[in-house]
Amino acid sequence: MDQTTQQVLAVLFVFATVVLVYTARYFQRRGRQRALRRIAGVERVGEWTKQSIEANRPLHLALGGAAVGEDNTAVALAGAEFFHHLVERANASDVSPIVTMSAASSIPLGQDTVRRAWRSGDYLARAQWYPPDIAYAAAVTGALQGEDPAAHILAGSFGPELALMIDTAGRRGQGSLAVSDRLEGQAVAYAMADEYLIGEEIFAAAGYATDDGRAQADAIVLDVWRALLIMGVTIVLMLEVAKRMPWLNWALVLSVSALLVVFGLLIYRRHLPEGDG
Repeated sequence: MDQTTQQVLAVLFVFATVVLVYTARYFQRRGRQRALRRIAGVERVGEWTKQSIEANRPLHLALGGAAVGEDNTAVALAGAEFFHHLVERANASDVSPIVTMSAASSIPLGQDTVRRAWRSGDYLARAQWYPPDIAYAAAVTGALQGEDPAAHILAGSFGPELALMIDTAGRRGQGSLAVSDRLEGQAVAYAMADEYLIGEEIFAAAGYATDDGRAQADAIVLDVWRALLIMGVTIVLMLEVAKRMPWLNWALVLSVSALLVVFGLLIYRRHLPEGDG
C-alpha cells in the first residue's frame, strides 16, 4: 500500500469517526440512550469510590510511565480523563484522591486532573511524582502507607513493577484495578489485580465513570469500531482461506462469516444490562 493510499484511508477513518461520535452524542442528548456493555472492572470502581467516601480514605489513581509527548500520550490522556470523573465522584469525601506518575511531563496533567474536579484544597500536593520503574512501585507503596487508600486504580503505562503495587495492595486489604499499554504490565494486571481492563477498554473507561452523555457516546463509538474491525478481519480471513482451498465456494464463505457475525452479536448482547436491547 503506497503512502497516498494510506493518507486517504487515514482521512476517511478520521472523518467516519467524527461522524459516528457526533451522531452518537446527538441520540444520547435526545434521550435515546443506549446502555453500555458491562465491564466488570469499572463496575467495581463505583463500589470502591463509595467505600472511599464512607471511610474518608482516598483513592490512589496511577498513570505510571504514561507520558504526554511520548508514544503513549493517548494512554496518558485517556487515563487522566478517567481519573477526572473518579475525582468528581469522590467530591463528597473530605479527602481528595491521590494521582501518581513516573513521567515528569505528566505532572501538569495530574495536577490539572485534580484541579478540574476537586472542589477545594491543595490540588498540587495530591499529584505526586516518583522515579520510574521499580523505584516508582517502591516509592508509591511506601509513601502511601500512611494514607491507607481505599483502592488503587492503575491505568497507564506499567511494567513488571506493577506486581509489587498490586501485591502490597492485596496484603493491606485494598482493592486494585489495573491496565497497561505494555504487554508485561498487562500480564501482571490480568494475573494479580482484583479487576483489570484489556486493550482499548482504557479509552472507554471514562464513559463508565460519569453520567455525561458525551463520554458515554464516545464509549459506544469505540464499541462500534471494534465490532466493525472484528467483522472485517473475520471476512478477510475467510476470503484468504477460500483462495487457498479451491473447493470452498463463495456461498459457504459468506454463510460461515454471517454465522460468526451473529455469534459475536449474541455475545455482545449478553454483556448489555438487563432489559436493554
